[in-house]
Parts: sequence; structure tokens; C-alpha cells
Amino acid sequence: MIRAVPRRGLLWAGLAMLLLAALGWWWTSARADRAAAPAEHSLIVARQPFTATLAFAGKIAPGEAVSITAPFDGAVQSVDFAYGARVAAGDTLLVLDTQEIAATRNQAEAAYLKAHQPADDIANWSHGPQVAAARRRVRLAALELARLEREARESRRLLDKGLIARNEHDGVEQQLAAQRMSAAAANDELADTLAQGGPAAARIAGLELENARAGLRRSEAAMGQAAIRAPASGVLVAPPLSGARLAEGPLHPGTRVTRGQLIGTIARDGGLSVRFEVDEADVNALAVGQPVIVTGAGFAGLALNGKVSAIAAPTEAATGPTRFTASARLDPLPADQAARVRIGMSAAVAVITYQAPAAIVVPPEALLGSAPLARVKVRAAGGVTERQVAVGRVTPAGVEIRSGLRPGETVVWTDPAPPQQGAD
Repeated sequence: MIRAVPRRGLLWAGLAMLLLAALGWWWTSARADRAAAPAEHSLIVARQPFTATLAFAGKIAPGEAVSITAPFDGAVQSVDFAYGARVAAGDTLLVLDTQEIAATRNQAEAAYLKAHQPADDIANWSHGPQVAAARRRVRLAALELARLEREARESRRLLDKGLIARNEHDGVEQQLAAQRMSAAAANDELADTLAQGGPAAARIAGLELENARAGLRRSEAAMGQAAIRAPASGVLVAPPLSGARLAEGPLHPGTRVTRGQLIGTIARDGGLSVRFEVDEADVNALAVGQPVIVTGAGFAGLALNGKVSAIAAPTEAATGPTRFTASARLDPLPADQAARVRIGMSAAVAVITYQAPAAIVVPPEALLGSAPLARVKVRAAGGVTERQVAVGRVTPAGVEIRSGLRPGETVVWTDPAPPQQGAD
């Protein structure tokens, strides 16, 4: 026999279930509210060092370098060096054959001797044979003119006495007129001959002689440089590869070199630099003299210091953005550290573009609005208020506040609220 449940018991059971449901809804809502509430953060403002940096990828390069070039055209006779090896000042690097430069030197000497004779002639021109001959012709013309003048005077006297015919006297007068023209021509010739040895001619002959002398000196000096020696101690670095050098390969006996061809570069001891490329968006932030910090996998554990030394003009690029090349001179390293840093190693370059020894800095999350004028929340005795501030440099690590905050004040901010997920 089934017993009937009292109606009062059912009522109480229903009330209990409603109460449990209400408590569960309240607990879930409270937890959701607490989870949705953003966390609050605070910072007591204090002055601290502040830096802004830009990061680039680069390579270790020679710092203070000396270029080695071929002194003249010729064939390599012997090679006594290896690229990447250290050389000492005075070491013989290679020897060039001197047959071609010897022929050039002989030609230069012949040109010098040929130029020397005209210069000597011009220097003694007024006493030279050409001027002496022109003076003799003037003297002879003057003597002949004087003789004819005497004959003309005598002919006139005889004509006046009726002792000679008129036509005989006229013949003497014609000879006198012709001789006068000859004497004038001889004087003009002497003047022209003297002018040939004047200041302009002397200057020309002197310049030609000096050019010939300089050519002879260059040839003799080049012959003395057939044995190319290291002008300084350091590491000998190969020149940049070009299409011609890729085809020729490295230097070896028999290889031809041309005058002025770059054979290599000696990176002096104690001097290194780093070269890196800069995008056009960052180049205006760089300036010569800015500090740099250089690190690299090849010299892990070392942080090399230096300063930006040059920012080169951009190179023409067929496609892509314009790239600038910059270099920074590194401070001298101790011997143990210098042995670990080699030319050509990859490097990470951090350029310090701005630094302030005592700045007020707040996290980027504490900023409301955008630079140069923004707002921050400041906690005071009366509660939290918003205050306008002037913003300086902005980095991922912090924002420089130039005015609007004082040391000791407390800045507060909250994390951004998480996005609300819609109900299914």
C-alpha cells in the first residue's frame, strides 16, 4: 500500500530548491563580476635614468685602416701574405716584376733630357747662337748701309759738278733705299729672335722640364716600391669582391695588377668599428657621436662600447626601401677581448638616440590620450583625479613625462578590460 506524501512536505521541499537555485545564481554572478573587474596598479613617481635606443644588425669591420695599392702596372712576382692574417709594419707582402716599369722609367729619363736642352737654351737665349746670328746680320746690314750712304753723298757731289750722269746717281740712290729696307728687316728679325726667349717662352720650357722631371721621379719611386711592404701592424683584410676579382681569383705569381688597384686593407691594432644598415624611417634619429652598445654571438658575454662615426649617403636600389649605411667606431679593447672579436663577425647594434640622467617615467599603460599632451590618473588625499601632462620620448619600456608630475606623487592605472564574449 503506497503512502501519500503530505502536501506540507512538498511545499517545504519546493522552497528549499528555489533557495538553493537563488544562492547558486548569486555566487556565479559575484564570481563573474570579480573576474571581470580590471586589476589596479600604482607607481610612486621618482626620477630615474631614461634612454631611448634603436636596434640594428651589423658586422664588425676595420676601424682605423690603411689601404694597400699597387704602385704601377705589372705582374706579381711573389706573394708573401694571406688575407685575414696579422702582419707587422715593414713585412713584405708581395713583389712585382719591374720589366715594364723599367721601360717606363727609361722613357721618362729620355723625355727629361729632351726637355732639359730647350730649358737651358731659353735660360741663355740672349747669348745663344740664334740671337748672335741675328745680331751679325744687323751689323752687316748697318755696315752696308753706311757704305751706300757714303757713295750716295759722293755721287751727289759729282752730279752737282757735272762729272757723272744722272742715271748713275739714280742707281746709287736705289741701292741705298734697298739697303735701308734690308737693315730694317734685320732689326725686325733680331727683335723676333729675342722675343722667342722671353718670359712666356721661358715659362713654357720650365713647365715642360718640371713635368718631365716629375715623371722621372714617379717612375724611379715606383721602381723602388716593387717590393710592397706593410705600412702598419694589424690584420690584412681582403678588398671587397667585384666582378673582375671574382673572375681573376686571389693574387698569385703571374697575376697582373694595375696602378692604384686595391690589394688589401690593414686594420690597425686596437681599432675596430661596426657597420650597419639603417632604414630611411630611422636615419633622421641617428647623429654622429651617439653612443652605441654592440653585442654578438661570436663574442658572447662582451658588450662593446663606441660612438656613431659616419652616416653614408644612400645607395641606389632597384626595388625596396632606401637603405643608408652607418658605422660606429668602437673603443679600444684589452688584448684578451680583442682576440675574441674578429672582423666580419655578426653584431647587434643598439644606438642610444636619447638619454636623460634624471627623468620622470611612467608605464605606457598609465597614459590616457596621445602625445604630446596626454593625461594620467593621480591618487591624492581627495581621491583619484586626472591630470594633463607633457609627454617626451616614448619607448616600449616607459614614457618620459616632461611636465605635469612631481616626484613622490602616485600614478594609478588599471589593466584594459578583457573583451566580452557574446552568448551562444
